Amino acid sequence: MNTVREIAVPSRDPQVLETELGTQRYAALQAAFDQPRWQDRTLWHVNSTAFGGGVAEMLHAAIPFARGLQMRQRWLVISSVPEFFDVTKRLDNGISGLEDASELTSADEAVYAAASSAIASALDDYIAPGDIVVLHDPQTAGLAGRARQLGAMVVWRFHNGNDDPNAHSQQAWDFLEPYLAEVHGLIATLPQFAPPWAFQHPLAVIPPFIDPTSPKNQPLSTERVRSILAHSGLLAATPAAAPTFTLPNGSTDLARLPAEITRYGPAPTPEQPMILQVGRWDPVKDMIGVLRAFRDHLATTTEATLTLAGPEVDGVADDPDAGQEFARCLEFWRTLEPSVRARVQLVCLPMHNPHANAAVVNALQRHATVVVQKSLSEGFGLTLTEAMWKSQAVVASGVGGLRYQLTQQPESIVEDPHDLVTFAGKVRRFLAGSTDRVRAGEHARDRVHREFLLDTHLTSELSFIDSIRNEVFQ
Repeated sequence: MNTVREIAVPSRDPQVLETELGTQRYAALQAAFDQPRWQDRTLWHVNSTAFGGGVAEMLHAAIPFARGLQMRQRWLVISSVPEFFDVTKRLDNGISGLEDASELTSADEAVYAAASSAIASALDDYIAPGDIVVLHDPQTAGLAGRARQLGAMVVWRFHNGNDDPNAHSQQAWDFLEPYLAEVHGLIATLPQFAPPWAFQHPLAVIPPFIDPTSPKNQPLSTERVRSILAHSGLLAATPAAAPTFTLPNGSTDLARLPAEITRYGPAPTPEQPMILQVGRWDPVKDMIGVLRAFRDHLATTTEATLTLAGPEVDGVADDPDAGQEFARCLEFWRTLEPSVRARVQLVCLPMHNPHANAAVVNALQRHATVVVQKSLSEGFGLTLTEAMWKSQAVVASGVGGLRYQLTQQPESIVEDPHDLVTFAGKVRRFLAGSTDRVRAGEHARDRVHREFLLDTHLTSELSFIDSIRNEVFQ
């Protein structure tokens, strides 16, 4: 059970990015990779799931383009016993400073150490001296020592964090520090996420990104959007006759989607305004908080509907709380007054067909009137970035990466994620004002184009690795 497997990743022609990036940025991307020093090294990414969550999405996008730019990049995913992922989930919650992060015990340490040791032994079959290994998040921290023993340069990347360190984050960082003593460098999403001891190592701050050419982000016409949602049962309209939709990167068969999507609540009509949140069924995403805000402050003052969409509850290997959290949301939904419940749908999307999943999320984000992300903590909100790229008006909690993403859009930020009145008021303003929505959407897309597209991430990561390469490989 404690093992690793390689994810087969094809290369992609990077020239497809030139349309979105422009000639100058595309040339800079090519130049960063066109260096002889990268031709004889393999860069390994290691994380805990191949699908579901922002890290997996970024790796599915970044590695193919890096390979298309003639750099050897490969991807390993770890597997372990459920007890290991229970511990790492609490570590992740702790790093995020969450109040419900459980006390980490000596028994938890024993589980983490034993599983990490077993997984680390499997690295011998893949990693060679001179390789570069980028480990992602708490699930992989225990592999750093073995990767270094194998002669690799080791970088650990933590995607989450807490704006204001507290006892919960301190406990998690104290747990992880011994495992990371031998890394050659660290990458944080935001500078305030780094614990004090991180500054003993070379440290880079690199925010995540989206791929504008992916099925989740590529353009869709209004007709195509409605057709996808109607066929999927998420919009009350007559679906297109053909269940296959031709996307710019190939065809995706959506014929089975209606049977594969789990949905509670009636689908809204195309004319009804839609409030949308997309994300994991995770307490930190506060789906119940969105439901409560809709019930108490939006259902009686607007004509809007609410759609909460996430992955199927057993579709993300490293998220053991998903089923429990979805059950909590479903129970809350059942307590709503019938007239309110009739305007809310809970949606679980299948994970075994990522392109079909992405097509539905793309359509939902483009159809929505307002996209929200009411997280209690957030390293970086990729679903928010996706909506911003689609020129959507967004409302998000002022925490972590969400605040950073919306730093130039105060009208979209809710300072206190528990403040349902302010949250609802900002949503209501966008629902009522088309001019405000258009202006906010234009600003949002411009922000993503400037700072959160794939080329910025790839060149920053490579630059950081290059800055410590000579010291490691003397």
